[in-house]
Amino acid sequence: MHSIPSLEQVQSASPEDLVLMLFEGAVSFGRQAQHALDQGDRGKGAALVGRVRAIVEELDRGLNPAAGSITRHLGAIYEYVLRRLDPDTVEAVTVGEVVADLLVLCEAWSALVAERQAEAESHTSAPALA
Repeated sequence: MHSIPSLEQVQSASPEDLVLMLFEGAVSFGRQAQHALDQGDRGKGAALVGRVRAIVEELDRGLNPAAGSITRHLGAIYEYVLRRLDPDTVEAVTVGEVVADLLVLCEAWSALVAERQAEAESHTSAPALA
């Protein structure tokens, strides 16, 4: 996970990088929420869970229906995450499980972004065929 991105990084990021930043933020806030709940600080934990929920809601709003089945699957995952993260009743163990799920998505998205960047670089550095 990276540090908090600067305004300049956010403004100049590609759409794929913005999604990655959102995943990283959700994981980071989720870990903080889990720690706060483990320490018995429900107020702080609930506030941080609220931040995770806001990020997941934004990820859900950003889904492209034209992308087909992946959109439906991601939408179902986001819905599941939101159901599990009720700020008033969530427990640290549940937050930990959700963070693990979000981390898998984050790592998969990161790999996809890296693959796309490598493909783009190979196309721009390839010699012309004609």
